[in-house]
Amino acid sequence: MKDLIKKYIRDFVKEYGEKDEIDTTWREPLVGFADANSEEIKHIREYTYEDHLMPSDILENPTVIIAYFIPFTKDIADSNVKGEFASERWTVAYQETNEMFNKLNEYIIEKIENMGYKAAVCKEAGNFTRDVLKSKWSHRHLAKLAGLGTFGINNMLITDEGCCGRYFTIVSNLPVEADKPLEEEICLYKRDKTCGVCVKHCLSGALSLDKFDRFKCYETCDVNFKKYEELYGNKDIEKGKPRGGSEVCGKCVVNLPCSFKRP
Repeated sequence: MKDLIKKYIRDFVKEYGEKDEIDTTWREPLVGFADANSEEIKHIREYTYEDHLMPSDILENPTVIIAYFIPFTKDIADSNVKGEFASERWTVAYQETNEMFNKLNEYIIEKIENMGYKAAVCKEAGNFTRDVLKSKWSHRHLAKLAGLGTFGINNMLITDEGCCGRYFTIVSNLPVEADKPLEEEICLYKRDKTCGVCVKHCLSGALSLDKFDRFKCYETCDVNFKKYEELYGNKDIEKGKPRGGSEVCGKCVVNLPCSFKRP
């Protein structure tokens, strides 16, 4: 059953990326399954946010959290290496991936329900409290518990396919065995104090070798949003152009040893 869910996700992403109206290209997704009732889940509020929701808040009697990582292709990442602002191609990829998530989640939930089980997504995952800039549902932390990777000092999850991409999660009551979180540290700096390249790429000063300032990070993302709103917000958008602004940056995940693979 786990292999079938993985196949559904991978096939959907591949077919979606082949549509004429889609400008973004993705590599093959990674899929993991976190135990919805594990000790790590029970203590998730201790290292995320005190108001973080529990799987049981999303679905009655959950068993697993399906976490998937959709990695971007190198051309998208390369477009975002230079310049003060997020590239147009990077912005489009962010927007089109969000649009795909909505359709992909509906598709997977329907497939699970056709098997006789239930599934749901957290509707508050995309929202965050402005005074603390934290979400009530962290896809990345749940993906870590699903064994997809470990966090780098750029506050991103580093997977076997790197950290250049996006995550989502689905809560279900599927009767499948959960994956285990990785024990080995992947981030080179956390492992042996080498690397730290992502800190050098952060133009906002939000990253240091021992700290992440989410407020400085958000300020930069907000500047990007306003920039693209001004350029494209009220114009007819051609294929490959941003549809208005998005709160993105992405400089700290491109052109790194861990951008596309596990170092």
